[in-house]
Amino acid sequence: MWLLLISTLFLSGIPSSLTTVSEELRADTCKDGACRRYAEFDTSTEGRLQPTGLFADVMDEVDFSEIEVVEGKVPDWLSGSMYKVGVGAFQIGTRRVNNVVDALSKVYRWSFVPGTAPSFSTKFLKTSIYNRSVSGEDLVPHRVVGDILPPISTFEKVKMALWDASRDNNNITPWKLKGRDGITVCGESPVMFDVENVNLDFLEKYKFFNKGKFVKEFMSASHYARHPTTGESYNYVYMTGLDKGLLTGVEPGYEMIRVAQDDDGKALGKVVGFIPMPLKDMRIIHSLGVTENYVILPRMSLRVQMNSTIHVCSNVVFDDKAPTYMHVMSIKDGSFQTFEFPPFISVHIVNSFERVNEKGETEIVLDYPTLTTMEGFDHKNCYYEILNIEYMLSDKLSYLKDFKPLNDVTIRRFVMNLATGKGEVLDHPKMWQPQLLHVDFPFVNDNFRGKPFCIVYFHTIQWDNRNAMGLLKLDLCKQTSVGWDDLNLFPVEPVFVPRPGGVEEDDGVLMAPVFDARTDGSQLYIWDAKDLKVIAKLSSPVRVPWTNHGIWLPEE
Repeated sequence: MWLLLISTLFLSGIPSSLTTVSEELRADTCKDGACRRYAEFDTSTEGRLQPTGLFADVMDEVDFSEIEVVEGKVPDWLSGSMYKVGVGAFQIGTRRVNNVVDALSKVYRWSFVPGTAPSFSTKFLKTSIYNRSVSGEDLVPHRVVGDILPPISTFEKVKMALWDASRDNNNITPWKLKGRDGITVCGESPVMFDVENVNLDFLEKYKFFNKGKFVKEFMSASHYARHPTTGESYNYVYMTGLDKGLLTGVEPGYEMIRVAQDDDGKALGKVVGFIPMPLKDMRIIHSLGVTENYVILPRMSLRVQMNSTIHVCSNVVFDDKAPTYMHVMSIKDGSFQTFEFPPFISVHIVNSFERVNEKGETEIVLDYPTLTTMEGFDHKNCYYEILNIEYMLSDKLSYLKDFKPLNDVTIRRFVMNLATGKGEVLDHPKMWQPQLLHVDFPFVNDNFRGKPFCIVYFHTIQWDNRNAMGLLKLDLCKQTSVGWDDLNLFPVEPVFVPRPGGVEEDDGVLMAPVFDARTDGSQLYIWDAKDLKVIAKLSSPVRVPWTNHGIWLPEE
């Protein structure tokens, strides 16, 4: 999921609020008698194991299980639940998939109530694909990013095209929509699922629009964006009339929506505005931004083409001739401005916010983890093959050779001046060692989303060192960093939990399940968010495989 391409880009007029870092301030160097040392991750290979169990099926479901604190102490103030969504099973019967985003979806919950034992629950998401696969005791043919093995027959392709009208195996992101019961589970599809927030049972499958069989809804973002003041959630739906709007009145483009409810409590997409866009210029938009007054739709250079009705990767193409466009839309009236940048690949927004520069002009700011360059990338490889488990667990394949740019990440800042209509891109320093490190899955303090911020937490992977994983904390304002890793321990994306009443941005804890390749088991780790020191480890009744994204919901 995630990144960006650009040649070296330092434009003139760098805002004073973003300090650039010169070469002499890299890791292990000193200036004026003071040494700056960035986060360092263990690059040794001796004794390192592959995280095979992180990418293996776990068919068990758990309604409710108390879990034990096996080391340290859980903070007394911790009250609420962490939800994560990710891998449940790659195989049913004789058939399997080989990409993380194609695994049958599972929802995980860790709950904390002061004075009682913490608890754990997990359930498969009861999608059409899951229900039909379990009923037929074989994984049903459906649209996939990677491969279905053994390959499906021509007859099955036809049957799949008729049956599987929309890919509903949502295994990317859990979300909480304001005013709605349950937890919403999202994918890149405009189809949503709600599950009960305690026992994780299926509640509802729905779409925001139902404009008839002659209108096709193609995509939505896997990540909603939450308004910093109202708490309302924003997303988009790309749709088009199959007649290009001649009779349906639906022209191709992006409906920017705010999620509301109708009189019966059903989810309803309230249209904020519309950005017309031909089908041939549809892009992958995995996440979007929202500030106090604007919603931002980032259209990077991953085009969506209609090459295959079955293999999603065949439809995702990096176009180095396609500029990146940022559409900044007014929440108040739906008007928008468009900013053009060089071609990029990016998936996960770190954060977005508004600010006023020294001239009194409003600027929109977005930060991204980006690929430093796409030079050397073999365009025969689909970008999302990065999460092909056969590649990840192979000691023969070299990501540095076969997926060269994916080892080199830079955090970049997009600044858009609404008064002048001009934009610029700025590089934050690489505050980590080794420099060739996959840095992604950003998480910020929810109290600072949509607002000026400094601190972001990342997940890291050394692809060619048996997928060694770690956590990284960056302070983009002070330009400091802290890292955590441990031999043969594999954390996934961390979730930040703010301490109630805390003022400082990093006043809280991080949480993530950690897979131990030595024991083939999992524990929930809790880190102090200031220094990434482990303060507690909790047991798990089952192994927890790879999870993509998570949220924290405080107890109401």
